[in-house]
This record gives sequence, structure tokens and C-alpha cells, in this order.
Amino acid sequence: MVVSGEGRMERVQGLKDGLTIYGVPNLGIRVCNAQGSPKTLAECARDFEAEGARALITVGGVETQTALRSTHRIPILYVGLAASLDWGFIQSLRRPGGRVSGVDNGYAELTGKRLEWLVRALPSAHRVLVLYQPEVVPTPKALTHLRSAASILGTELAYFEVRHREDLNRLPQVLANTQPDAALLLPSFILENALTTQVLPALEATQVPLVGLSPEHTRAGAALSYGASEHALGQQAARMLKKLLEGLPISELPVERPDIPRLTLNRRVLERLGYSPTPQVAALADEL
Repeated sequence: MVVSGEGRMERVQGLKDGLTIYGVPNLGIRVCNAQGSPKTLAECARDFEAEGARALITVGGVETQTALRSTHRIPILYVGLAASLDWGFIQSLRRPGGRVSGVDNGYAELTGKRLEWLVRALPSAHRVLVLYQPEVVPTPKALTHLRSAASILGTELAYFEVRHREDLNRLPQVLANTQPDAALLLPSFILENALTTQVLPALEATQVPLVGLSPEHTRAGAALSYGASEHALGQQAARMLKKLLEGLPISELPVERPDIPRLTLNRRVLERLGYSPTPQVAALADEL
């Protein structure tokens, strides 16, 4: 398994747990956590293929893209990838046709719905700061869904572009300048891996609630999230890995969608920031 950083390790644990559930408990799993280094990601992928690994498990777009470029033969199964078709890894969801398949997390398509849940939960949130990484492939699709929803909901959007981890040092100043009522996260390996160390502390210091991507983000300190559990994505990929190990060619292994998107909220965080969710959303959401 190749992982870009700590923010996606729950997918690793989900896959390991899933292998036990689906009756493959003794499969040897090696994990390379590149700690944000693309060079290390590439080296690990090459090393795993050279050592004869039966499959490479990747946990996002940058991991999958790097693994594909760095290897030649090994099947690659991704655990959570937004906008699968946009990356160019596969020919179709039903029949990928190459050596890449996996679980699409639907995060880009759910962006507009996340904004809707924010407005329904916190009606006073009129100005939203969008945290995004422009070179990430799903970003244009996510922004399209977001802007469409914002025009319907009457929400004003501001933007904070992150290209390097160091850009997050500017987040406190951006928050002071834009004065948003809330912030919304788009899929990004930089932002996800820096969620607990830089993103959430800066937002909490200015009492700005965050809309995250998954229940794990809510548990980590986001005010609310809408999306599939990272752990559940891993378990779902384990089922696919079992089929691959049993002989189904990866070129014929259909891409899967998330089993269960969840709306989650963190009432403790909301109360600490001075917010209270509407009763309607509180009744629908799982509290973490």
C-alpha cells in the first residue's frame, strides 16, 4: 500500500479489517507512508513491484497517478478516488480496461450537497471560504458543482488556493481578510494530510466551522461532513482485492461507488464555536 500522508491512513486500516471480514486474514500487507513526498511515493511503488507484490493499493489520486507512472505491470487498486473518469486511468466504470480499478469516493460530485447541508444546518452561514488544491484533477468538477449550488442557495464564495504545504501558513491571514462564516474542504491530499495540524487549528482560532469530506473529518474536528467513511472505503476495496487475488483481471473489475454516504456533525465543535445546528439537520445527522 502506498499512502501520501497521515490524513488517509484510516483507509489502510479499513482495508486490513475488510480482508479479515472477507476471509483473507493472512495476506501480507506492507504500507509505505510517504509523509507528503512524491519522490518517496514513486520509490515505494517501484520497490513493491520489483519485490514481486501481487497488487499495489493506493489511497487517492496522487498515489494512484504516481504508482501508475512509476510501475509497468502490477495491478493497481485505489481506495477512494474522486472523479475516476477524469484522471484518465480507466476507459469506463464498468470495464476499466487497463491495470487500474478501485472505489470511487464520489467526493467531487457531493460538493454541492455539502454546501446545501451547511446552509440547512447553519442558516447564518452566508459567506463560505473554499479550501482547494487547483492541480488536483477533481477540482474543476467539484468547483462546478459548488458554484451551481451556491447560485441556488444564495451563498457567497471566497477561495483559498493551496499548491504547497507551506501555503497553509497564510491561512490565518486569509481568514482575517475574508471573514467567512464557514469553510468548505475540497478533495486534496495536501489539505487532507494537514487537516488536524494546520487547517482545523487555524479555523478554530477564528471560530470558523469546517465542512469536511467524511465522518473521519467530523470526528477530527470538522463541524459537519457528508460523504463515505474512509474506513468503509477501505473495507469495500478489500472485497475487490479478494476478487483480484482470486483471478479476476483488474481490467474487468468494475469501479465501485461508495456503499453508504453519511451526514455527520460534531455538536461539541459547533457549541465551542458558538453555533447550534437546526433541529432538522440534527435529527438527520449522525453525531460523532
